[in-house]
Amino acid sequence: MLTRNQAAATGESRVGILFVASSLFPEAAAQALIARTQDLVGEERLAGRFAVAGTLARDRATCAAALESLDLGDLDGLVIQLSTFCTADLLHEVLTAIGGRALPLALWALEESDAIITNSLCGAQLWASTLARFGHCFTLLMGNPGEDALAWDLAAFAAAARANTRVRGARVALVGSHADWFTNLAVDPWALKRALGVTIEQMTLVRFLEGCKATAEAEKAGATRWAEASFDGGEAEAGRATLGRTYARLASGLDAVKADAIALRDWPEILYAEDFRGTWAALGELSDRATPIAPEGDVMGAVSALVARAFDPASLPFLTDISGIDRAHNRLVLWHYGVSPRLADGPRSLDPVLKQETFPLRAGPMTLFRLSMRADGALRIFVTEGVIEDQRSGANRAAGYFRPSNSTAEALVRQFIDEGYEHHVTAVYGHWRDAVSHLGRQLGVKVDHA
Repeated sequence: MLTRNQAAATGESRVGILFVASSLFPEAAAQALIARTQDLVGEERLAGRFAVAGTLARDRATCAAALESLDLGDLDGLVIQLSTFCTADLLHEVLTAIGGRALPLALWALEESDAIITNSLCGAQLWASTLARFGHCFTLLMGNPGEDALAWDLAAFAAAARANTRVRGARVALVGSHADWFTNLAVDPWALKRALGVTIEQMTLVRFLEGCKATAEAEKAGATRWAEASFDGGEAEAGRATLGRTYARLASGLDAVKADAIALRDWPEILYAEDFRGTWAALGELSDRATPIAPEGDVMGAVSALVARAFDPASLPFLTDISGIDRAHNRLVLWHYGVSPRLADGPRSLDPVLKQETFPLRAGPMTLFRLSMRADGALRIFVTEGVIEDQRSGANRAAGYFRPSNSTAEALVRQFIDEGYEHHVTAVYGHWRDAVSHLGRQLGVKVDHA
């Protein structure tokens, strides 16, 4: 089972910045903007994310030289700064160089509030309308080098471009199928292939479990992962040994699955199998792996986790249910299993039968989103930002109170339900709403904000 390009998988990716201008406007102004832009992308918050063209594109020859200096084939996206007004002849050169590749494009218009020196905004309008007529998706960035909002937008576009690269052409392993009667999680593999180039490679649970074999040493090492956990049944040593065995066996089976993401039917067959007691707790520990895992056979949950990992390779995204609402305090209860204990802010405990591992989610900024496929094969994305509160929920499993930033809790959940989204969202710490918005424009899909 082949995987996609490893540069994207390791987070080693960059977005190019091309500078275009016209001889009708002063080159000195354009060169000054280029120098300020180079300073901007060299700052710590953006360093390493961008490749800057070494030549100002003012005609076809200099445009070709600038594009060659960027090496388009190795880029995740391209930002085109209209350093001055520029006619669309250079846009045609850019599109010819890109060819049939779905490379995310952003047009960067400068802000001139008084004297018009560059006429950049008008040039961006000309290029944008031309791209629209070609049916090419694009993003508009607006602002001047040195502005915080512009730097944030550049970072969000770059994060989305990484996600776009990582998702397109990805291979998702579906182990088994979706959980019993979770028919809303079913995905048409041909529709997903057409929409994103994503291949679903399915294997049976029988075949997967046949590969879940581990040595005694691996099982013993796995048990140490619960060294700090408490066991409500009182059999701590036996409980750790059982969990270590299940962890090591599942890790061995997952090692044999070569894919960019994995959707695993973990229950009821694996969860309730005697040789795999503690499956849900083991999945929490396994969620730290480089290849994200979505439980319950949720293919689009696995694709969404790929997006989150592209935004931040060090993140630990997790699938969660929106299981409760506290309208009086404007917050929702997030609740699920398979969550990394590295996201815990408090003690871990296992119930007497080792089915549930419980811990509170740590407080902090969080984004909930879901890349979803409608019944007609159309893609869409739901996204909302908020925070996990310090106050701990009384729910078992990994749980926390989520307070949305841009709507009420009730409006959020009503929108999510009214729009017919599946009953899972992907949660990732940090604020990624803008990056999701950019990704939606890059994919040409609707983004539902809440």
